[in-house]
Amino acid sequence: MGSSFRTSEALAAGVHPRDLYGMVEGGVLERLSRGVYRLADLPPVSNPDLVTIAMRIPQGVICLVSALAFHELTTQVPREVQIALHAGSEKPRLDYPPTK
Repeated sequence: MGSSFRTSEALAAGVHPRDLYGMVEGGVLERLSRGVYRLADLPPVSNPDLVTIAMRIPQGVICLVSALAFHELTTQVPREVQIALHAGSEKPRLDYPPTK
């Protein structure tokens, strides 16, 4: 597991769900999104929305203004994270961050 991980990865590593939620309540882990966690004592994530998208939609590609903003090639601040998916892919269901 890296600095950010999904619930399924923790379960596969042998962490019981009760222990996972206990670590969140105890301040050891930080919840970035539903099913996405990271160690709380790590430095803040510079782009938490992009980390969430990368973890929750691994088949997607961050593109357009979102990619330009990440690489500091624009002064625009995107209102949503723009992603590209394969044709015919199911639209991701995320409450946050907003995606297009």
